Amino acid sequence: MQIKEIRHHQLQAYIDSEAYKKDAHIAISKHRALSHIRNPRAKANDLVLVLVYQDLEMVAYLGVFADDLHFDAGVEHVGWLSCMWVNPMMRGKGVAKKLIQTVFEAWEYKILVTEFTPAAAGLYQRTGQFIDLKNQAGLRAYLRPNLAYLLPNKNPKYLPFKGLLTLFDFAAKLPNYLRLKGHRYSLPTFEYLSEIDAESWQFIQQNTRPNLVKRNKEDLNWMLKNPWLIAAPMQDHSAGRYSFTALANRFQFLSIKVFDEALHLQGLLILSIKDRQLKIPYCFCKEGTEKTMLHLIYHHMIILDLDMFTVYQPALIDVLKKNKHPFYHIRNFKRRYIVGKVLEDKLKTNQAFEMQDGDADAAFT
Repeated sequence: MQIKEIRHHQLQAYIDSEAYKKDAHIAISKHRALSHIRNPRAKANDLVLVLVYQDLEMVAYLGVFADDLHFDAGVEHVGWLSCMWVNPMMRGKGVAKKLIQTVFEAWEYKILVTEFTPAAAGLYQRTGQFIDLKNQAGLRAYLRPNLAYLLPNKNPKYLPFKGLLTLFDFAAKLPNYLRLKGHRYSLPTFEYLSEIDAESWQFIQQNTRPNLVKRNKEDLNWMLKNPWLIAAPMQDHSAGRYSFTALANRFQFLSIKVFDEALHLQGLLILSIKDRQLKIPYCFCKEGTEKTMLHLIYHHMIILDLDMFTVYQPALIDVLKKNKHPFYHIRNFKRRYIVGKVLEDKLKTNQAFEMQDGDADAAFT
């Protein structure tokens, strides 16, 4: 078994190599790699990929997303575990443990993880190197029935019933349309942006709650211009060799400035749309304007024919639950963040902080 480490300054050479073109499996899509290369927080020697080969064939890999955490005691350069794949034939042989240990050592144990599976949680716990950073409450709200998509993607056991689920969705379409006709919202004045402008950045600085990641204007514009997903009608050669999502039928960011009647800026929303789902990677708004932000979000979901909305913003969740909304079902859940315990002392100086929905690599996926 051979382990190959790829540093940030080597990433371009990896995606340009003959091996990348011909291997049965690739460790990163090309556009995702280019996004990593342009990451304003990355450093040249950051370890970003660990590859495992057996008999010249890639059998496992682990990706790391470079970031900074802003503690009261100073800034720490850290890595988020971003994607891990192990060939089923190699599972149970300690490969995942070796991948994680390699990353630990390269990053001096300054590693964080979020949105991991229960199986991965057990693996991380067994390392003895992580502590909980935050458990953030969230909710998922459903606007339109789309069981033919949701259930088979959640559990393959529903695949044989996809035709029946499609019939149910079709039968529910008209009643749901009539239900949504009863939801009308007065829209604020708003403006779409292609990038974060000077006015928006000044507003963000004045309306940001305590946050460890502290994305700046350069970070946000990099995110908007360098997505990890590309909207495409079919899977291409690279996507077929990559074990994570590289393409979607629809993917886009929407950056929206929201004004009051006097055209004073009241909020900035960054929305992400993947297929028929909407998320809010970043929301900056004045206290008391949350209902206005939600009304604008609801309107976008209706006119864009979206089905599902996921949010972890505490203020938005609180207002959503207390007021009239267009969703027929809401489900509560949590997003767990864990961090290398080597940073525990630094965390003690930051008792209260929030994580924006798009922090870590969540805005990209």
